[in-house]
Amino acid sequence: MKSTKVPFSYIRAKPLDLSFEDLESLESSSLRVFSTGFVSSYRMLGVPAGRDGRYKTASLLLGHNRLTGGLDDIRQLVDRLFRQPDALCWLDLSHNRLTDVSDALLGFPNLSTLYLHHNRLASLCVVARIDRLPRLRSLTLQNNPVAEHRGYRTAVLTALRRITRLDFVSVTGGERRLLPPTPLQGFIKNYLMRR
Repeated sequence: MKSTKVPFSYIRAKPLDLSFEDLESLESSSLRVFSTGFVSSYRMLGVPAGRDGRYKTASLLLGHNRLTGGLDDIRQLVDRLFRQPDALCWLDLSHNRLTDVSDALLGFPNLSTLYLHHNRLASLCVVARIDRLPRLRSLTLQNNPVAEHRGYRTAVLTALRRITRLDFVSVTGGERRLLPPTPLQGFIKNYLMRR
């Protein structure tokens, strides 16, 4: 997976806001934006679409919906809505009913911020997948069953060495020095296989 240069104007653009849309899936047929051409928004106006109906942004808000299972359709959604799909840097999937994170997220090499708080993620195996996102720096997993594991923060930071913010809290140098020098294989054995 190779990252591409994201235009600064896309990074500065307002997010495409599909939050509070009562979505149960990411299939095109369930999204009003495709039938009406209008993005309703609870918090933001969204960003202007080009003539091709695609948005010039690097951020997508899908929070406060009813998404379940994994995210298998997210690539198709982003391909259809974004002028430059690989530019996706910030993805908010908070306040849904997700139980897994699809490998489809790995197709976004510039993803640096991922909000997954207030979902139903129960396994630390999610963390092993997320580790393959090369630019990820900010992650939220709080208010998921996974966050109730003993040693949760240490386990996540051990697996995700590049993270600089976890659950909206910066990772300090002192905290990083206290992390065990466990490679990913050891992490999986010590943390994932034990409940």
